[in-house]
Amino acid sequence: MKTNPSKILFCAVVLLIQIVLSDFVNIGPYVYLCTVPMLVIYLSMDQDSIGSMLLAFGFGLAVDALEDGVLGLNAVSAVALAAVRKPLFTIFFSKENLNRAIIPSIQEVGIFKHVNYILCSLVVYFVVYIFFDSIGLENFSTSLLRLVFSCAANLLLILSLDFFLLNTRR
Repeated sequence: MKTNPSKILFCAVVLLIQIVLSDFVNIGPYVYLCTVPMLVIYLSMDQDSIGSMLLAFGFGLAVDALEDGVLGLNAVSAVALAAVRKPLFTIFFSKENLNRAIIPSIQEVGIFKHVNYILCSLVVYFVVYIFFDSIGLENFSTSLLRLVFSCAANLLLILSLDFFLLNTRR
């Protein structure tokens, strides 16, 4: 994977947004706003699975180290998402998009496919996150509420960041 300054700047800006969100925005106990899934979702598709998982681990560990909370929750969730992102990608997008090695824009594939891909990725991320965060201490309905509310809020967050940060690139 070629590293260019715009990718590094994008990662730095998204991590900075995560720090601001974790320090100053607290919606409630059922919603966790997180930008780590966006970093993993928008990794280049020409990156192999092991490299993707290592980058995801680094992103997650960086966020865990800079936040108050359990060290490793974001890291393990990001690694799980990185492990399934290519199969998810092939479900929602064509082989041509996989060969181009970039996530297609909403204009290219339509909002339905794009939102479903992001939503399924968020479900994978937050199922792992909530499972390891609660480890049997919460009942199923509370965990399900956390999953639904966190996925909905983060879907809006990722779509808005996509529009404001990546729209000029496309």
